[in-house]
Amino acid sequence: MIRITLALLAPLLLTGALQANFSLPHVLSDGMVLQRDKPVRIWGKGKEGAEVKAWLNGQDGKTTVQNGRWSITFEPYQAGGPFELTIQSGEKTQIIKDVMIGEVWIAGGQSNMQWSLSGSIHKEQALSMKDNDRIRVFKQTRHSTATLQFDTLPAKWMPSTAVNRKHWSAVAYWFADDLQKRLGVPVGLLINCDGGTRAQYWTPLEAFQKTKGFESSLEEAMIAKNTFESLRIQYEQGLANFIDKRKKGEKTGPAPTYYGRVHCGYYNAMIHPIRKFSSRGVIWYQGERNALTTGEAMAYRKFFPLMIGSWRDAFGDPNLPFLFVQLPRMSESNPRDVPALRESQLHTVRNVPHTGMVVSVDVGKEVGLHPQLKKPIGLRLAKLARGQIYGEKIPIAGPRFKEFSVEKAELTIRFDNLTGGLKTSDEKPPTEFTLCGPDKKFHPAMAKIVEDTIVLSSKEVTEPVAARYCWRNECFPNLFSQNGLPVEPFRTDSFELPEKNPK
Repeated sequence: MIRITLALLAPLLLTGALQANFSLPHVLSDGMVLQRDKPVRIWGKGKEGAEVKAWLNGQDGKTTVQNGRWSITFEPYQAGGPFELTIQSGEKTQIIKDVMIGEVWIAGGQSNMQWSLSGSIHKEQALSMKDNDRIRVFKQTRHSTATLQFDTLPAKWMPSTAVNRKHWSAVAYWFADDLQKRLGVPVGLLINCDGGTRAQYWTPLEAFQKTKGFESSLEEAMIAKNTFESLRIQYEQGLANFIDKRKKGEKTGPAPTYYGRVHCGYYNAMIHPIRKFSSRGVIWYQGERNALTTGEAMAYRKFFPLMIGSWRDAFGDPNLPFLFVQLPRMSESNPRDVPALRESQLHTVRNVPHTGMVVSVDVGKEVGLHPQLKKPIGLRLAKLARGQIYGEKIPIAGPRFKEFSVEKAELTIRFDNLTGGLKTSDEKPPTEFTLCGPDKKFHPAMAKIVEDTIVLSSKEVTEPVAARYCWRNECFPNLFSQNGLPVEPFRTDSFELPEKNPK
């Protein structure tokens, strides 16, 4: 009888011991980089009422588990390391080793941010570079859920080696490499991206609930939440069937579409779990999915700022910098309305504080959804960060349309952010300008640089009323400032845009 009682009690005693322990999210692990000059937060789960203590580089803290969760905040540190973070509760002690303190950036977006070094044009250069333990990456696996998650999928911090970095985001790597060299401190990247995602997928449900004007998005988000589990089951069954047919050599159609590309799903699973991890800012490369129709592309000027604001709320930093990439060139045969999306991005940088935008429409000669020339974009983001965030005295923004005037048959354009004047990269007249008269029909324009302005004319337009620059998917501009930064695509008009992709 006694043996039976002990046998029954053993699992209960073991359960009690486990409850006395604590757990940490995957991002708090060996090799992590913590943000310098900002409060450092660590957090986890634990037994209700248990005391949790922590020690890191001369500071200690303690707290009590409430509602199953705990959190400790350390005062800001200067860059340095490696250090050890020790956490203790009850009889359990956990030591996180090789902790560095430096600069932390979140790299997010869709496929062009996800695009790896191994698939980019400068891969040989990147993979031949020396190992650099002062660049480290926490790269998440694609994940989407119906509800807010405490933790990410299993992942760990990895140093920059040839083996590791070939799977990293090419844009994010070149960004981090330049920052690390220029700043001389450790740089950590939190990479969270997936192809084919809209900004709405990275936005929390709460943002749609509390913000007026997003009622249809809230309805769509609730439908997604309520049908998420059935979509997951359907996807997994379909994927298993697809793989089985492939193994048997049978014909198959395309693989099932991932079930998680829904409102709020990626935020729930990939951003919410890391919201307490202090960072310097966000680099973002996304928008292609929001450009499928003209209406969507125009609506992005609402959805993107909403997403930015929701992240700032979640991370507890109302001024969290967002540096993003304006969409590159794409084929004219692509049904996306890329010019309208670029304008929405320009609208964001003009109207949302603590944002910055780099132009990519001039980069390389490729025309496609996934240009493989990623290094210049990463370096432009780094240059933007160095000037806008770190205070380096360098030009960080190209010429931006300011105003225009009309005299007889000529339209003159003036710019902001014009340091040293204008030039063309090939010493030929500026390209990609169009002009229209009262009929609103645009025609190719002759352009010439006159001091710090562009003067436009066209034989087809005798009474110009508006001009556009790079207002098409597939454009090859040659107009830059004297310091080598490209002029931003723009239009002088506010005409209603026809739907480019009515189907």
